[in-house]
Amino acid sequence: MILYTEPWATANAVPADTIAWGTTWGGAWIDKGYTRDGLRFRMNVPRTNIQVDQVLDPVLRIPTSRELNMETNLAQVNATNLQEASGQPTTQVSTTAAASGTRGHTDLAILGTITDNFLTAGFDIQNPGDLEAVRLIGWKGIVLSEVQLNFQVTDAAQIAFNIGLVPDSGTAGSINPARIATFRDVLAALP
Repeated sequence: MILYTEPWATANAVPADTIAWGTTWGGAWIDKGYTRDGLRFRMNVPRTNIQVDQVLDPVLRIPTSRELNMETNLAQVNATNLQEASGQPTTQVSTTAAASGTRGHTDLAILGTITDNFLTAGFDIQNPGDLEAVRLIGWKGIVLSEVQLNFQVTDAAQIAFNIGLVPDSGTAGSINPARIATFRDVLAALP
């Protein structure tokens, strides 16, 4: 299982079916490294019941909202992963390169403003049946995580990664609604 992210843009696309599972997606997609406790996609559709006097049970259940989330725990603690998981702008990460005999460093500056940093996230999972890729892309997500770093001797440090998916406003057309997510099960080539 691999988590990829890239900055949100209207031109973001599902990787080509020719890209095998576990192979770098290319383009602006970045492999976020090790994860912990799996990759999770949640969809919840709360509904309100419509009751009438003549029937005990609801005659209709109307959707009132929809919540879609992509979640995992990032097991590689670094400034870039913390920046994405906390919704900080990419401009807040700076690096001073190491040189011969001199250490370098990467900083994440957490400032007094909160910025909505939209990103696109993709899960790359190997289907155990045909060993092909199953891909789930959340086109436009906003960070919902409560970021907490726990450092323990007996377990890897982790950064909670949770994005709430919203309609990709850059792709809405006059006929079709904006895309939110795409689930793709790549089929094996025929002999």
